Amino acid sequence: MYTLLMTDKKINWDQFYLPNIPLYRCKLPQEIVDRLWDYVKKAETSLNKGLAGNISESLSLVDEDNFFMKNVIFPVCEKYCNYGIKVLNSQVDADFRSLKLSSFWVNYQNQTEFNPLHNHSGIVSFVIWLKIPTDFTEQHNLPFVKHSNTPAASDFQFVYSDMLGRIQESRVAMNEDMEGVIVVFPSGLNHQVYPFYNCDEQRISISGNVSLEAKL
Repeated sequence: MYTLLMTDKKINWDQFYLPNIPLYRCKLPQEIVDRLWDYVKKAETSLNKGLAGNISESLSLVDEDNFFMKNVIFPVCEKYCNYGIKVLNSQVDADFRSLKLSSFWVNYQNQTEFNPLHNHSGIVSFVIWLKIPTDFTEQHNLPFVKHSNTPAASDFQFVYSDMLGRIQESRVAMNEDMEGVIVVFPSGLNHQVYPFYNCDEQRISISGNVSLEAKL
């Protein structure tokens, strides 16, 4: 038997975290969202065969005058570079520091379609939601969803291993408030998109990858 020693001294604990890589998120200014919609209207080249999505259509986008890369993506990529290129991609030589928007596309997702668990090429990737025609509270209340202990209809979800090696899931719930929101993350981070139901409108989102090139 142990005897608890009652003293006037308190035990003070410090909290600390193991190093990890952050994700970044923001609501884009309307003028940038309007420019992205302009890109989408001009998109023509299909990428369906080269992407993981089990969705209706994916079309390649053109970043005119490198505007989006310079004004939105490059500043947050610099934050990732501060964590060290080799933390993001152990196969990349740290001297290869020229960043390029290597792929850029729009996704059109109809009800019952989905994007399976996958990751991206490059070192930094992003997703931007332009149109969300559903609300997660209604989707999670569907008869075949609401009794589940893991309601996920319409969700975007990151999947990763925690410090104990256990698989964890981080949900991004979808409703119209997410329109114009961008999330930037390391390209190797697994993620997936669950199907939505009872809605004839399309979900429209943009994705892209940033890669490293050798400086000339």
